[in-house]
Amino acid sequence: MGAGNRETGLTVSQQERIEHALSQARTENGLDISVVVGDLDVTDLSGFRQAAETVHEALGERARSAVLVVVAPGQRRVEVVTGPAARRRVPDRVAALAVLSMTSAFAGGDLAGGVVDGVRQLATAAGTAPAIAAPPRADAALVVAHH
Repeated sequence: MGAGNRETGLTVSQQERIEHALSQARTENGLDISVVVGDLDVTDLSGFRQAAETVHEALGERARSAVLVVVAPGQRRVEVVTGPAARRRVPDRVAALAVLSMTSAFAGGDLAGGVVDGVRQLATAAGTAPAIAAPPRADAALVVAHH
């Protein structure tokens, strides 16, 4: 097992597991999911959701059809932000269930496994890609934040 990232606790192997789950979700159903693991730069945790939405907006034109999962281990927060087009495939109740699943795994000490399970849950709930969906993106979708 490789050395873990101090801020996130993820090893290179764990990051690769998450990236594989994200790639699989895109390939299987075209869902554009990105994951940020790391604490957000907020002074008051009541602004965490807004900070997560700001990160989502930074995806630019992709934001409309993208799902962003923000996992902040040090702040003990998880948010799933969906763009309007993605929300049709991943409604709020599905996102809430994925968060519950992730936090259960996190409580058991499995950060990477929780993220992977959450990504898979979101992708499964989204179903198959609509006929007009954009082709799967090949770029990395895991960001390990260092604050």
